[in-house]
Amino acid sequence: MSETDELTRKARVKRPSFKSKKRGLSKDRWILSYADFITLLFAFFVALYSISIQNAGDDKLISETLEGIFDAVQKSIKPISIGDPTTNDPQSESMFEVDPAESEDAELPGVNAPESSSILFNQLSQLIANQLDEYSSAGLISLSEDKNWINLDLRSGLLFDTGQYELTNDAVAILISLTEFLKQFKYPIIVEGHTDDLAINSSQYTTNWHLSSERASSVVDEMVFRGIPPEYIAPIGFSSFKPQVRNTNEFAREQNRRVTLKISKTDNVGVYDLLFK
Repeated sequence: MSETDELTRKARVKRPSFKSKKRGLSKDRWILSYADFITLLFAFFVALYSISIQNAGDDKLISETLEGIFDAVQKSIKPISIGDPTTNDPQSESMFEVDPAESEDAELPGVNAPESSSILFNQLSQLIANQLDEYSSAGLISLSEDKNWINLDLRSGLLFDTGQYELTNDAVAILISLTEFLKQFKYPIIVEGHTDDLAINSSQYTTNWHLSSERASSVVDEMVFRGIPPEYIAPIGFSSFKPQVRNTNEFAREQNRRVTLKISKTDNVGVYDLLFK
């Protein structure tokens, strides 16, 4: 190969172009500008959202929302309960709104003794302390007294499975203890069934009236079987129309789902005679 041919071959070899590289680097610089623009736009809308919340007066919600955005942590914000309020208007201070956070500082339901309690109330309190203290301490059993009645509240979660009326094993054991004590006396007992305000979702029951009545009847059947005279006890279902607290959250609804044993202070009188004569 001649020297001329060799020079021609080398001239044909494509050498890297510095300008082409420079153009390649410049080609993608728009991404940085675009990213900066999107970041600023995002911050702008976050600021607008924060201002709108602040106008509503919820500074805590602002703080939680901003922390969740910038730290990429999903915050759990307490939901607002939307729906129809309970149909029963509060008639006394006992009807109040409760929240799980507030319950930590409040006393758990238990024995609420009046200033001057009856002998039966004191004896029943002692029975609960000796045999059922575990349930009372957990807020599953509570006892109170007024002028005419002693009220023993039993949480539905303690007595029944969800949406059912058959008594659990714990429920039977509790009712045996209570019946052994109460059958010594002849005080009329009304067993009330209560539910929350949520519509029932069951093929077995059409309304909460049915469920509350069935649950009260199950307790009465067990107590009659254990020795309470049938003429001294009767069931009644109130559905969701006698709540203890407002049905604003699940914690409150759990308290409203209950069975109440109302023990009259008038002895030697049957339930029918007490109510209708």
